[in-house]
Amino acid sequence: MAILHYKQAINCDSTFIEAYNNLGNALKDAGHVEEAINFYRSCLALQPNHPQALSSLGNIYMDCNMMSVAASFYKPTLAVTTGISAPFNNLAIIYKQQTAADGLVNRGNTFKEIGRVTGAIQDYICAVNIRPTMPEAHANLASAYKDR
Repeated sequence: MAILHYKQAINCDSTFIEAYNNLGNALKDAGHVEEAINFYRSCLALQPNHPQALSSLGNIYMDCNMMSVAASFYKPTLAVTTGISAPFNNLAIIYKQQTAADGLVNRGNTFKEIGRVTGAIQDYICAVNIRPTMPEAHANLASAYKDR
Protein backbone atom coordinates (compact mmCIF):
# COMPACT_ATOMS: atom_id res chain seq x y z
CA MET A 1 0.00 0.00 0.00
CA ALA A 2 2.87 2.40 0.75
CA ILE A 3 4.19 2.12 -2.80
CA LEU A 4 0.77 2.89 -4.24
CA HIS A 5 0.30 5.98 -2.08
CA TYR A 6 3.81 7.34 -2.67
CA LYS A 7 3.15 7.04 -6.40
CA GLN A 8 -0.16 8.82 -5.89
CA ALA A 9 1.62 11.60 -3.97
CA ILE A 10 4.00 12.04 -6.91
CA ASN A 11 1.05 12.13 -9.31
CA CYS A 12 -0.45 14.92 -7.21
CA ASP A 13 2.81 16.88 -7.00
CA SER A 14 5.66 15.89 -9.32
CA THR A 15 8.08 18.08 -7.33
CA PHE A 16 7.43 16.39 -3.97
CA ILE A 17 11.03 15.36 -3.30
CA GLU A 18 10.44 13.27 -0.18
CA ALA A 19 7.82 11.16 -1.97
CA TYR A 20 10.46 10.11 -4.53
CA ASN A 21 12.96 9.23 -1.82
CA ASN A 22 10.41 7.39 0.31
CA LEU A 23 9.08 5.53 -2.72
CA GLY A 24 12.65 4.47 -3.46
CA ASN A 25 12.94 3.16 0.10
CA ALA A 26 9.65 1.26 -0.14
CA LEU A 27 10.58 -0.25 -3.50
CA LYS A 28 14.01 -1.30 -2.25
CA ASP A 29 12.44 -2.92 0.82
CA ALA A 30 10.03 -4.77 -1.48
CA GLY A 31 12.94 -6.08 -3.55
CA HIS A 32 12.38 -3.84 -6.58
CA VAL A 33 15.93 -2.50 -6.65
CA GLU A 34 16.04 -1.25 -10.25
CA GLU A 35 12.81 0.68 -9.81
CA ALA A 36 14.09 2.06 -6.49
CA ILE A 37 17.24 3.30 -8.23
CA ASN A 38 15.08 5.14 -10.76
CA PHE A 39 13.11 6.94 -8.05
CA TYR A 40 16.24 7.86 -6.07
CA ARG A 41 17.66 9.30 -9.30
CA SER A 42 14.40 11.22 -9.84
CA CYS A 43 14.77 12.61 -6.34
CA LEU A 44 18.34 13.68 -7.17
CA ALA A 45 17.16 15.29 -10.40
CA LEU A 46 14.95 17.54 -8.27
CA GLN A 47 17.52 18.04 -5.50
CA PRO A 48 21.03 16.95 -6.57
CA ASN A 49 22.45 16.89 -3.03
CA HIS A 50 19.60 15.05 -1.30
CA PRO A 51 21.59 13.21 1.40
CA GLN A 52 19.21 10.29 1.94
CA ALA A 53 18.88 9.55 -1.78
CA LEU A 54 22.66 9.74 -2.24
CA SER A 55 23.23 7.46 0.73
CA SER A 56 20.51 5.03 -0.37
CA LEU A 57 22.03 4.73 -3.84
CA GLY A 58 25.41 4.15 -2.24
CA ASN A 59 23.91 1.38 -0.13
CA ILE A 60 22.33 -0.32 -3.14
CA TYR A 61 25.57 -0.28 -5.11
CA MET A 62 27.54 -1.46 -2.09
CA ASP A 63 25.10 -4.37 -1.70
CA CYS A 64 25.75 -5.17 -5.38
CA ASN A 65 29.52 -5.16 -4.69
CA MET A 66 29.96 -2.13 -6.97
CA MET A 67 32.25 -0.35 -4.55
CA SER A 68 33.54 2.48 -6.75
CA VAL A 69 29.98 3.38 -7.79
CA ALA A 70 28.87 3.22 -4.14
CA ALA A 71 31.73 5.52 -3.14
CA SER A 72 30.69 8.00 -5.84
CA PHE A 73 27.37 8.43 -4.00
CA TYR A 74 28.75 8.36 -0.44
CA LYS A 75 31.35 11.09 -1.06
CA PRO A 76 28.87 13.85 -1.96
CA THR A 77 26.71 12.79 1.00
CA LEU A 78 29.57 13.73 3.31
CA ALA A 79 29.70 17.21 1.81
CA VAL A 80 26.04 17.95 2.49
CA THR A 81 25.40 16.42 5.89
CA THR A 82 27.04 15.41 9.12
CA GLY A 83 23.87 13.87 10.50
CA ILE A 84 24.16 10.55 8.66
CA SER A 85 27.00 8.35 9.92
CA ALA A 86 26.46 5.41 7.55
CA PRO A 87 28.22 7.02 4.55
CA PHE A 88 31.34 7.60 6.68
CA ASN A 89 31.31 4.01 7.88
CA ASN A 90 30.58 2.58 4.44
CA LEU A 91 33.36 4.58 2.79
CA ALA A 92 35.74 3.28 5.46
CA ILE A 93 34.63 -0.28 4.66
CA ILE A 94 35.16 0.31 0.94
CA TYR A 95 38.64 1.75 1.47
CA LYS A 96 39.55 -1.10 3.83
CA GLN A 97 38.36 -3.68 1.28
CA GLN A 98 40.35 -2.01 -1.48
CA THR A 99 43.46 -2.25 0.69
CA ALA A 100 42.59 -5.88 1.45
CA ALA A 101 42.40 -6.61 -2.29
CA ASP A 102 45.92 -5.24 -2.76
CA GLY A 103 47.16 -7.44 0.07
CA LEU A 104 45.46 -10.52 -1.37
CA VAL A 105 47.06 -9.94 -4.77
CA ASN A 106 50.47 -9.56 -3.14
CA ARG A 107 50.02 -12.74 -1.12
CA GLY A 108 48.75 -14.53 -4.23
CA ASN A 109 51.89 -13.45 -6.06
CA THR A 110 54.01 -14.89 -3.26
CA PHE A 111 52.06 -18.16 -3.29
CA LYS A 112 52.52 -18.42 -7.04
CA GLU A 113 56.27 -17.79 -6.77
CA ILE A 114 56.70 -20.63 -4.27
CA GLY A 115 54.57 -23.02 -6.32
CA ARG A 116 51.36 -22.85 -4.28
CA VAL A 117 49.21 -22.03 -7.30
CA THR A 118 45.94 -23.17 -5.67
CA GLY A 119 46.50 -20.73 -2.80
CA ALA A 120 47.32 -17.99 -5.29
CA ILE A 121 44.11 -18.67 -7.22
CA GLN A 122 42.06 -18.46 -4.01
CA ASP A 123 43.62 -15.11 -3.10
CA TYR A 124 43.14 -13.69 -6.60
CA ILE A 125 39.48 -14.78 -6.60
CA CYS A 126 38.95 -13.05 -3.25
CA ALA A 127 40.64 -9.91 -4.58
CA VAL A 128 38.41 -9.91 -7.67
CA ASN A 129 35.32 -10.33 -5.50
CA ILE A 130 36.36 -7.41 -3.31
CA ARG A 131 37.44 -5.15 -6.17
CA PRO A 132 36.01 -6.34 -9.50
CA THR A 133 37.67 -3.48 -11.40
CA MET A 134 41.22 -4.36 -10.31
CA PRO A 135 43.08 -5.35 -13.50
CA GLU A 136 46.06 -6.89 -11.67
CA ALA A 137 43.80 -9.32 -9.83
CA HIS A 138 42.15 -10.46 -13.06
CA ALA A 139 45.44 -10.75 -14.97
CA ASN A 140 47.16 -12.64 -12.15
CA LEU A 141 44.16 -14.96 -11.80
CA ALA A 142 44.30 -15.71 -15.52
CA SER A 143 48.03 -16.39 -15.29
CA ALA A 144 47.57 -18.68 -12.28
CA TYR A 145 44.82 -20.65 -14.06
CA LYS A 146 47.15 -21.02 -17.03
CA ASP A 147 49.94 -22.33 -14.77
CA ARG A 148 47.71 -24.78 -12.93
